[in-house]
Amino acid sequence: MKKIFTFCFVALTTAMMAQTPVAVTFNVDMTGLTVSPNGVHLAGNFNDVNGDGSAENPSYVNWDPAGNLMTMQANGIYTITLNLVAERYEFKFINGNYWPFVEDVPSACQVQVNGNDNRFWSISGLNATESMTVCYASCAACGEKTVRFRVDMTQEAEGVNPAGIFVAGDFQGWNPAVSQLIDPDGNGIYEGYFSIGTATSVKYKFLNGNDFAFAETVPSECALTGDRFSDIAETNTVGDVFCFSACGPCQAPTSVFFRVDMSLQTVNSAGPHVAGSFQEWNPGDANTLMTDPDGDNIYELTLVLQPGNYQYKFVNGASWDDPNESLPADCNVGGNRQLVVAADPVVEHFCYNQCGAECIVDPAAADITFRVNMFTTGASAAGVWMIGGFTTPVWQAGAVQMTDDNLDGVYECTVNVSGSADIQYKFVNGDVAVSANEEAAGLMNCGIANGVGGYNRLHTRTGIAEVLNTVCFDSCADCIIGVQEAMALTVLNAYPVPANEFVTLSFGQVKSAPITVRVMNNLGQVVSTQYMGNLPTGNNQVRVNLEGVAGGIYAIELSNGIERTAVQIAVQ
Repeated sequence: MKKIFTFCFVALTTAMMAQTPVAVTFNVDMTGLTVSPNGVHLAGNFNDVNGDGSAENPSYVNWDPAGNLMTMQANGIYTITLNLVAERYEFKFINGNYWPFVEDVPSACQVQVNGNDNRFWSISGLNATESMTVCYASCAACGEKTVRFRVDMTQEAEGVNPAGIFVAGDFQGWNPAVSQLIDPDGNGIYEGYFSIGTATSVKYKFLNGNDFAFAETVPSECALTGDRFSDIAETNTVGDVFCFSACGPCQAPTSVFFRVDMSLQTVNSAGPHVAGSFQEWNPGDANTLMTDPDGDNIYELTLVLQPGNYQYKFVNGASWDDPNESLPADCNVGGNRQLVVAADPVVEHFCYNQCGAECIVDPAAADITFRVNMFTTGASAAGVWMIGGFTTPVWQAGAVQMTDDNLDGVYECTVNVSGSADIQYKFVNGDVAVSANEEAAGLMNCGIANGVGGYNRLHTRTGIAEVLNTVCFDSCADCIIGVQEAMALTVLNAYPVPANEFVTLSFGQVKSAPITVRVMNNLGQVVSTQYMGNLPTGNNQVRVNLEGVAGGIYAIELSNGIERTAVQIAVQ
C-alpha cells in the first residue's frame, strides 16, 4: 500500500540548517499520460537554494530540465531520491528533458497564487528520510483533492502566537497542531495546502496557536455548527482569504457607538451591558459594560468592530437572569437588534425595549389575565404555567402557575404588569425547566422570534386591566370549543356482523347534535349518505340502511359537524 504524505508550508528553524543530508524521495504519478521517450525529469533549486552564490548541495545543479532523470516503477509512478540539506526547495516535474514540456502547477500548490508557479517543499531535517507523491500537474495524489487555506492575521490585536498559525478540520482529524500555515512573503496572510481525499466538502477553523484554546470564533453568519464550511468541487481549490474570526476579508475596523436610554427603567446595580454575536453573547463581559458619564440616564459604550452583520441586545444587569430586552416586532431580528457595520462609524441609539431613540412613556401598571385552553393538549400533572419577559425574575425563573377553577379546560392567571408597552410571553405545559414543554412551532404565524430557535407571544399593553382572548395551547387561535361544549363521539359499536340490509350503530355524545352517517368503500368512495336528525346527549342508536350496497368491507362514519368517528364492517 502506498503511503501518501500531504505537505505544506513549514516554518524554517535553526535545525533546518543542519548539514546532514536527508534522503528526499520525489514521486510523481504519470498514470494516463503519454510519457516522453526522453523520460520524466525533476528540476529545482537544488544546488544554490538561496541564490547567494554558495552551493548547499554541490552534487546537483539548479533548474536543469535534463539534470535529474526519474526511474519508472511498475505502477506508473516515476521516482528519484536526492540527498539534500534541510531547506525549503522549489521544483517542477518535466515530461521530457527540456522546458516546453514542464508541468503546469495548479494555483493551489504554487509558491505564490498567481505569482511564482513552482512547487515547494520544506525539508525539516528532523527525519533521515522524507517522501511525497503527487499526480503530475496536480497538488495531491491522483484521485484526491487539494485545498489551499488562507487566513489574514493583520487585524489581530494580540498579534501572531509564537507557536504559529494552524488550521484544523475534518480533513485531518481535527488535530490542532499538525497543519501549520506560514507567511512566506510577510504580508500577514498565512497559507497552507492539504489533501482532503475525495471529500466534496470540508469543515475547518483557523487557530492562532497550536491548541483549540486559540481557535477563532467563526461568526454565525458563515458558520455551520460553529465551524467554517466549504463545498469542494474542483480537484485543486484555492480558498478565499478570510480575516481571522470574520466571514470575509479583513477591512479596517469601525467605531460603533452604543447608546441606550434607561430613563424608564430601574437600572440594575451591575449596570447595563451590551451582549451580542461580536462578544460571544456574554452579558457579564466587563468590556461591554455601559456607563452614564453625564448622568442623563443614557448609557454609552464604544466598541471597534470589523465590518459585517451582527446581532445584539441590551441587558439591564450582567446575567441572562436579569431583564434583557423583549423587542417590538418592528426592530426584532431573530429576537435581537440587528447591527450592520460598514466603513463609516455607526451610532446605535435606542430607548431600552423600544425601537426608537426617544423613549415613549410606558402605560400605567395594570392587571392582565392570561388564558390558555388545554382541551386539545391536556394539562400536565406538573401544572400549566405562563412565563414572560416582564415577571420578576424573568421567564422560567419567574413562572406563574395557572389554574382552572371552573374545570372548563381553560387555565388562567392574572399578573400586574408594568414597564414596556410591548410584552412577550408564552405558556408551558409541565415542568418549566424542560424546554420541550413550552409552546413552539404553533406560534410561528402569530409569534415573534425569541433568538433561540423558538417563538414568543406578543401583546401591547393598554395601561388598564385586560383579559386576553383565550388561545389554544401552542396555537394562534382558541380551540374549536371547550371541554364542556365538546360534542365528542364515543367509540362506535356495530351489529349484526356481518351486516346485510342494515346495521345498527350505538354511540354516545356529550351534547345534543345533528348526526350524519356516510358509508364508504375500501377506495374511500362514499356509496351512501344518511341524515339521522338531531340526536340527544348521551347514548344513542341509529339504524343505517345498506340496501343496494354490494358485499365487501366498508367504513361507517358518524359526524356531528365537529367530531367524526368510524367503524369498519363487513357486508354480505
